Amino acid sequence: MSLFFKVKLKRGHFWKDKEGKKISLKEFKDRFKQGVEGITPLQTLKTQILGTRIILLGLFLGLIVSIYGWKNLWWVAIILIGALINTGIQYLGLVQQKKRLEYIEKQFEEPEEKIKEKEKEEKKKC
Repeated sequence: MSLFFKVKLKRGHFWKDKEGKKISLKEFKDRFKQGVEGITPLQTLKTQILGTRIILLGLFLGLIVSIYGWKNLWWVAIILIGALINTGIQYLGLVQQKKRLEYIEKQFEEPEEKIKEKEKEEKKKC
């Protein structure tokens, strides 16, 4: 999917693609839809893992701040500990899913490589 730049004109808005060509709103929506439909499950998981890491970092930092002000914020620390545990388990599940998908993709790639090797061997024999 190309990157788009929104440019404001006196009459309205239009988008430019990478090559600088003007495209209409409808064409922009169509290209955006095609790009979103092309996202693989592995790409989705990688994005979810990154987002979960950011959430874990925020929870951890919030826990440190709430422990620092324990006298007034003890109840926040309890909530953050529960959220940290829950999000940590979610993170582990996402990592396991990623490993399974990578294994499955590897299994699909290996037969293709073997077929290509056999074709090369047959060409050499001829």
